[in-house]
Amino acid sequence: MRIIALLAAFGSLSLTTPLWAAAHQHHEEITRQQPAASWSMHGVIKQWAADSVTLAHAPLPALNWPAMTMAFRLPESPVFTPLAEGTAVNFRFSQSENGYTLLSIAPQR
Repeated sequence: MRIIALLAAFGSLSLTTPLWAAAHQHHEEITRQQPAASWSMHGVIKQWAADSVTLAHAPLPALNWPAMTMAFRLPESPVFTPLAEGTAVNFRFSQSENGYTLLSIAPQR
């Protein structure tokens, strides 16, 4: 009888081990951030400040934006060379918790 009890105990433990192994151990879970979406546009520089660039741009259907003038934050790195007001530019930006940040900006050719 004792052997049957021991076999039953070990048998039930062997059945629960795969269940425990398949369970997510939340204390070891790593959260992965999705890459930030970015958009490319054309615009005209209205003002270049130390921490932002104000651009007039065409509509952006992907974000349901009409044509407007708005400020985009300048990143800490890379440092962009200031461009003159009225310069037509191509630029790329992304959205962050702090607003919209320029990723690149260059005069149109």
